[in-house]
Formats: sequence, structure tokens, C-alpha cells
Amino acid sequence: MTSNNHMPGENFEIINFSTLLFQEVSEILENSQDGVFREAAFTQQVLEFLSDADETGNCQVCTSVSRNRTGNRVRQINAYGLWDDYETLDLFITDYQGEGAVYTLEKNRITTAFNLALKYLRYLQKGEFGFTEESAAEMEFISNFNEFSDKILRIRIILITDGMVRTTLPVAPLQGEGPTIIYEAWDLQRIYQVWSSQGKREPIEIDMPLQFGQHIECLSVSQQEDQYSAYLAVIPAGLLADLYNVYGTRLLEQNVRVYLQNLGKVNREIRKTILESPGMFMAYNNGISATATDVVFETNIATGKPFIRYIKGLQIVNGGQTTSSIYYARKKDRADLSKIHVQMKITQVHDDMQMEGLVSRISKYANSQNKVSEIDLTSNQPFQIRLEELSRTTWADPPGSTGRQTRWFYERVKGQYKEELNKEHTKSRQLTFKNKNPPHQVIRKEELAKYHNSWNLKPFWVSRGSQKNYLQFIAEEGSVQSSRQYYKDHVSMAILFKAAETIYGKKPYSLGDLRYLVVPYALAWLNYHTAQRLDLSAIWLNQSVSKELWTLLKSILIKVNEFLQKKPDNFALIGEWAKREDCWTALSAILPEQIDIDLSSVKADLMTATPEVLKSTDSVVSAHRVAEWEAVETAGRERLRFDLFEINVIRNVIRRLKNNKTIPEQLSEHAMKLMEVYQQELISAI
Repeated sequence: MTSNNHMPGENFEIINFSTLLFQEVSEILENSQDGVFREAAFTQQVLEFLSDADETGNCQVCTSVSRNRTGNRVRQINAYGLWDDYETLDLFITDYQGEGAVYTLEKNRITTAFNLALKYLRYLQKGEFGFTEESAAEMEFISNFNEFSDKILRIRIILITDGMVRTTLPVAPLQGEGPTIIYEAWDLQRIYQVWSSQGKREPIEIDMPLQFGQHIECLSVSQQEDQYSAYLAVIPAGLLADLYNVYGTRLLEQNVRVYLQNLGKVNREIRKTILESPGMFMAYNNGISATATDVVFETNIATGKPFIRYIKGLQIVNGGQTTSSIYYARKKDRADLSKIHVQMKITQVHDDMQMEGLVSRISKYANSQNKVSEIDLTSNQPFQIRLEELSRTTWADPPGSTGRQTRWFYERVKGQYKEELNKEHTKSRQLTFKNKNPPHQVIRKEELAKYHNSWNLKPFWVSRGSQKNYLQFIAEEGSVQSSRQYYKDHVSMAILFKAAETIYGKKPYSLGDLRYLVVPYALAWLNYHTAQRLDLSAIWLNQSVSKELWTLLKSILIKVNEFLQKKPDNFALIGEWAKREDCWTALSAILPEQIDIDLSSVKADLMTATPEVLKSTDSVVSAHRVAEWEAVETAGRERLRFDLFEINVIRNVIRRLKNNKTIPEQLSEHAMKLMEVYQQELISAI
């Protein structure tokens, strides 16, 4: 039985949140016109919390409870979420008491819930649906399952409950060659934490014995510093591969070298040692350095030595090459890791606020396997992480709205693109990845700085070299709260910059020998003399520059090339002159008519006024009435051949609009793309 009374000493905030959550669910039930059951209302509310925090995505409530002849449940799910580019499937099962009280969910109920959801997964994978009576929502899900099942890399079975889970979760079964199965639970405590943190992602939390069956013994390092504690351990390589398999690059988000790949000498040697001399790995490899925000130990009764029971906020900050090399050696080469162990230093940071600075210094001062530049050391700034997130969720239409959508892949850390590509373990999956993320649409962070400063009238900084220009850029822009429009505008700057480079050409067919100087100066001059009215949004939509702008750029490049060649006599080198702000002052003072440049030829490429702050994506979506979105959903199912992911995007928008909820930026972005498809169909039908 479950206890309906508050536990003695229970956190008062949790008790209040339990009451609040109960009221939220009651409100959904009162306002619903669809006869929603309270379990479904609770599920819907929690999924919105999790979606807002990017803990899941594109979820649909889909209650399915199958019973045998005696009335006992044999399988069940309450919702599903297909997200992360179809790589992650979340199956949710709900246990909801719904009395607004804090109670402990019994272990047998937890085990039963996971077993029911697992049986549903097996039923789904088996694919024998002929004699079942699924709901329309469930039938839609299972009938589309085969279309995306081969893309799924991981399946998370997630229990959501208004109770407190105070016991360990069952161990998820192994899938062999199939997707990794992961068990998770979102109880009242975790739901409260994500709600109260205003949608911030949870840190990694690992119970080593329970999740991975490992008792990692370690040695505590005595020291006087109160900012951190340090521990030394030796871990099996198989555990390192398992950690990477479950958490992926999320485990390495703070590592500035994680993406350097098996291209350099170091990684080739790591792989060679794994395959040819596994017993010598410990002798040859420097090991890994990790950070954590909390480490809990227990004592091994048999040996009397302490071992790591629990670790929170684990990040591998030095040794990313070792980690990924071991993982891929097992994944691709089917290497036997049983003889390989890795030394590991764990630094527990006592103050979360000091984490970023300390991690950066660890990366800088550690005995690095590859050189780490000052540029690399900024990789973990929130500004960089946000740009990376935007780049993975911002889709560009191809020119003319034909063919497939693509992404401009922002490389927050060096070699990231190749790392993501190599995660696709077959040639067909690698081809699919390249189609979505074309190699010519990779933007490195130092390149972004070059595009930005060229456009923002600082070509003299660009001329000072990649590192100096980047550090100036990050000092100025590093605190910016970048939006999706910010990222789109910078992609447009990249398109414009690349077009200018193409026009200037390469030797022996170039306009000269100064492309690296002429292009940034030419773009800055163009932006200055058009009063910054060049329409970046049009470049984004077309994914190219217009013919008129292309022609104008060539004329400007020729004139700027001539200008730079006429350097003052007191400068021995043109490059030294270009580094001076005086050079830009002199060029910007030259009017278009003085060098026979006709800016009226690109009138259609200019905005009619200085650009204003764009409306939020939320308001853009909300500008369309619910009835319009319902029409989009109908057309998507009946004529436009929207897939299940796209249909669920529209449904999530409709539900949030009906409930007066805000629209998350990523959901809004997907929805407006589908609205454009719908509107284009209407225009074509006229």
C-alpha cells in the first residue's frame, strides 16, 4: 500500500509543490473539452515541464492499457516522445495517485510499471497488431513505428509519478545489437527540481553498482585546498565505453578536445594499442581527468576499501580521445576490452559556481595529448553551448524550397563534425548525416568570429589573425543571450562571406593575392554604405545571395583590392596596414560614387528601414489561430504526407495554444516550417 500522509521531516517546498501540481492537473481536467482522464492530464502536465527543460521532446499522450481475460494488465504506456533526430524514443508509463499528498511509491509498483512498459516495447518490436483494438492515437504510433525504428539508437522507458521513488530502479535488459534500453524515473522530487530550476537540464547522476555493476575503488588525495577534493582510481575500459554508450557526448560537454577524432597520431596509437597490445594500455596511456559536483562512497565489506557508489555531474575534461577511442574500438572493431584498464583522476568541485573556471584551468594545465589553444579554452562558455544547441535544431530550406532541409553545423569544439559523423556506424547512416549536415555548411567558432566582425565593421580585427580576432569577438559577444534569429543572421553572414571568397577566387584565377584581407574589408564597406540594411533574412531564406548582389560584390572586391595595394609608404607590408583601424577609417570614408559603385542595383536586397527587433517565435506561432493549426494538421495527414514527428509538432502547438501555454522556441521553429508548407500548398491551388 502507499502512504497518503506526508513523510516526517518532508521538505516543505516539496509538500507545497505536490499541492500545486494537483491543482494544475485539476485545472486541466476542468478546462478540457475532450474528456481527459486525470492520469492523462498529469502525464501531459509533466511532459510539458520536461519538454521545456529539453529532457525529452515532441511528446504525445497516448494511453494504452492492455489486459488479459482476468482483467490484469499485461502491457502499458501513457505517452511517447520521438525526438533527437529520431535517434531517441521515449516510452512513458504513469503511476498517479492524485491526492496532492507526498507518498512513497512502493518498489513492487515501480518494478511492475517498468515491466509493463517493457512488454509494450516488445509488442511494438514484434509488430503483430492484427487482432488488437488500439486507440486512434496508438494506432498511428505503431503503424509508423517501422518507418523510423532503424534510426533509433536508444529507447528510454520513463516512469513518471506524483509519488517519491526512494528505492533503486530495476536494471534495464540488454538489447544485443539493437538500441540501448535505459530505465529512468521522474518522481515528485525530480519533477519539482526541473520545475523550480526554470527548465535547466539536469546534471548526469550515476549509481555505479546499480547501473553498471561496478565497484570502483579509489584513493583519496590529502590536500589543504577547500575548493575541491581529489581522488585516484583505476577503471575497466569496458565501463568507460558503457558510460559513453549511455550518455554520449553529454559526458564530454566540458572537454575541449573530445572531438579531435582518430585522425591524429595520438588516436591512431590508442586504437593500435587497444587492438594489438591491450595489456600495455595502462603503461602507454596517461589516463583521464574528470570533474564532479558530488561523489558518495561506501566501504567494500570484503576488502575494507572505499568504492564509488554515486557520482553527480560527471564530466571528462581531459582524456576525451581515450574515451571515444575505447568506445569506437569496441563498437566498430569489436575489440575485447577485458584486459584494458584506465587510470582516472576525479576532482570533486565543492562550489558549482566555480565549476566552469576550474574546468577551463584543468584543461589548460593538464598534460594534454594535443595542443589546446586559447580558442579551445572558451568552448564551454554558455554562449558557445547555446550556439551549438541552436545549430542542431535550426533547419534551412534549400533554394527554391525543393529537396531536403539541411542544418548549418556549428563546431563548438575542434573536430566535432567528424566525431558526430563517426558515431554513424554504417555508410548509409553516414550519408544520411552528411545530407542533413553538408560538410560545406560547417561553421567553426573562429570562422563565426570572422564573419561577425567583418559584417560589424571591424575588418581590422579580422586582419590581425584568427586567434586575436576570435578573442576580441568573444570578449564582446560572450555575454550575449543568443536567439535563433541571432544564429540565422550569422549563417547569412557566412553565406555572404563565402560568396565573396568564391568571387575573389583562388590563384591562378583570382583577383589578386589579398583575399584574406579584401573580403572582410569589402563586406564591411558594403554594410557601412547601405546603412546596415542588407536583408540577412532574405539570404537565410534563399540560402544564397541574389545575382544582383553577386555582381555588386565583384565590383566592390576589385575596388577594395586596389585600395589596399595603395598602402601608405610608412608600412612595409599591406597586411600590417590592414591591421590598423586607420585603414578602415580611410576606406569607409570613400563614397560609392567616388569609385563608380552603384548601390541602387541591389535595392531589392535591402530592407526599407533599419532592422527592428523581431517578434519572438512564440508570438509568431500565436498569431495563427487554433483553427488554422487544426487545418494544418488535417492537411498534413490527408494530403501533405507529414510524418508522425511532424504531426505531433502541430498537435503540441494546438494543445499549448488552447491552454494558453508558451511555445518553446524549438517547437515553434518546427511548427512554422510546417505552416509554410501548408500555406504554399494553398497558394499553389489557386
